[in-house]
Amino acid sequence: AIDIDGESRLLTYSMTPVSHTKGHILGAVMVLHDVTEQRAFERVRSEFVLRASHELRTPVTGMHMAFGLLQERLHFAPESREADLLNTVTEEMQRLMQLINDLLNFSRYQNGLQKLKLAPCSIETLLEEARARYEGQAQEQDIVLMLDIQEPMPRLHADQSQLERVLDNLLDNALRHTPPSGLIRLQARRHGERAIISVEDNGEGIAYGQQGRIFEPFVQVGRKKGGAGLGLALCKEIVQLHGGRMGVYSRPGQGTQFYMALPL
Repeated sequence: AIDIDGESRLLTYSMTPVSHTKGHILGAVMVLHDVTEQRAFERVRSEFVLRASHELRTPVTGMHMAFGLLQERLHFAPESREADLLNTVTEEMQRLMQLINDLLNFSRYQNGLQKLKLAPCSIETLLEEARARYEGQAQEQDIVLMLDIQEPMPRLHADQSQLERVLDNLLDNALRHTPPSGLIRLQARRHGERAIISVEDNGEGIAYGQQGRIFEPFVQVGRKKGGAGLGLALCKEIVQLHGGRMGVYSRPGQGTQFYMALPL
């Protein structure tokens, strides 16, 4: 930040080297970008989403509970149109609740309101429990869910419940985009002073030109089945709060690997 005419402005910069035809560096070009208004807009948007999510949660929860009680009193033939309509309303109510929860959680992270409860965390236990939660669903879809851990792995100093949220999101994505008879690998290995934890599938993959935006909030690229484009953005916020980074490798038509690199 710098002061211009008594007003504080936020700047970002990029630098590009300038080379001589013979190969040596002559200098560099620096370009400054004033992002003051952009950051102010992002802050206002984040605060609005947080407040709106809080206000929406209570009435939607009440509607969901009331409809559940009503559904218990209604009895229709399983194959009837009425039963289909009830199931549709139930599914859409659940999606709405999930969207509100995702908005609320994402806003908490962006506003610095979410605090981590750090404790020693076993990577083996973290991954084994994640596989156990999704093994039944994988079997129903005729998908092999494989666990591959490079042993021995040191413990993380992390918030296990938040890392479970990341793995659940990645595994849910992988199961939705992997065809029957497919394979999903849940992997962990050590790379220097970081633990690399990844979820890899052999599904449809993501186009190269779209991979750069995959972690942006409210963005859906390539893999468009369900969701509001908040899951991966929330995962990235959680991993960054742990001092790590998140990335993706994908080849269209061959599969996708999402990974998180966490400090040991």
